[in-house]
Amino acid sequence: MITPEPIHPAPRATTYRFGAFTLDPEQHSLTKSGIPVPVEPKVFDLLRLMVENAGELITRDRLIKEIWHGRIVSDAAISACVAAARRAVGDTGQEQAIIRTVARRGFTCSAEVQIVSKKPLRHTAPPPSIQFTRTHDGKALAYAVAGAGPPLLYTTFGGTSIEAQWSSPFFRPLFDAICAQNKLLRFDSIGTGQSDLDMASAGIEAEALNMLSAADAAGLERFALFCQSGSALSGVYLAAHYPERVTAMVLNGGYAEGRNLRADTTGTQAMFGMISEAWDKPESSFLLAYALLYFPEGPLDLAKDIVEIMHKSCPEENMLRMRQAFNDASVLDVLPKVQCPTLIVHAREDPIHPLSEARKLAAGITNSELVVLNSANHVPMPGSADWQAFLKVTLGFLQDRDHPDKTK
Repeated sequence: MITPEPIHPAPRATTYRFGAFTLDPEQHSLTKSGIPVPVEPKVFDLLRLMVENAGELITRDRLIKEIWHGRIVSDAAISACVAAARRAVGDTGQEQAIIRTVARRGFTCSAEVQIVSKKPLRHTAPPPSIQFTRTHDGKALAYAVAGAGPPLLYTTFGGTSIEAQWSSPFFRPLFDAICAQNKLLRFDSIGTGQSDLDMASAGIEAEALNMLSAADAAGLERFALFCQSGSALSGVYLAAHYPERVTAMVLNGGYAEGRNLRADTTGTQAMFGMISEAWDKPESSFLLAYALLYFPEGPLDLAKDIVEIMHKSCPEENMLRMRQAFNDASVLDVLPKVQCPTLIVHAREDPIHPLSEARKLAAGITNSELVVLNSANHVPMPGSADWQAFLKVTLGFLQDRDHPDKTK
């Protein structure tokens, strides 16, 4: 049963503890004795529904309404989700210490649930407004600012949509965690999202200059960089050529040499083929195949969400052009010029860009450190086993650095 909680004057976020388990809805995490327990998004939602209503009967109709949003779903799908939730918390069909079946009626959480922390919700704030500026070559660049604190510019590779990412179950938990301690600046790369779709150049130098355009428009003279995947190339270029602007840098899933310049080119042609043949056919198996290339460990729903944002925000010809430019790019020669503290985070079994690429970055950047996550996903995902470790090391690194928020 849920321990009574005091009344607060404003909405609060709640963390629940039952036995050795802690469920944090805001961070979308389940831990056992402090160790992350990976769960699929719908399984997490089911557990959350159970612990938030401990002692109450949760009927099949309510499960469908709140977990599947009223969509038609089979009994087998419901049973599979309940079974997965039980496995996550150590229950079985016979030993139902936490999730108990009430015959012909539904389910109930029979564990003693305690509220162990209360903190202000960050989701009540309205979405950040989208603003526009001009790049060095006159293109319209869309950007948005959220949060408060030392400034941080976040960027990722491929089709971006700062509007869609804000409500994405993959991106939003990361953005919320950053906004809790930093002013977050994001932008749509030229050729994607609400920025100008006419690309004059698709190379890493052009993208680095677009980063500066966004920072200048937001009034940031000095800022930290958080670059995921291929955007690490542009981040390194920017830090090397404009050291007075970049105070610290996080490179997650990055690489030093494009796929066409290194020995490991596995999957390159297949990737181009999938984009060429199926980019504008979301009803095909393209989304699933593309998502599994990058995120073989899942959660699959989140992986498909990322790919859907990419293909909806970026025309096929722009995506192919960007990929070709980055596949041919290298920052090996400028790595020694990077002066800012740099954190490199990489998955040990990354199927897209191998760990050897992260080692090249770490070996070339003098003031850097490498953290290796035990995962096969290209970058960490909320709800995965490495998510909490990723947040802890990344946010801790940024918090330990001084990023003065100077305006022009």
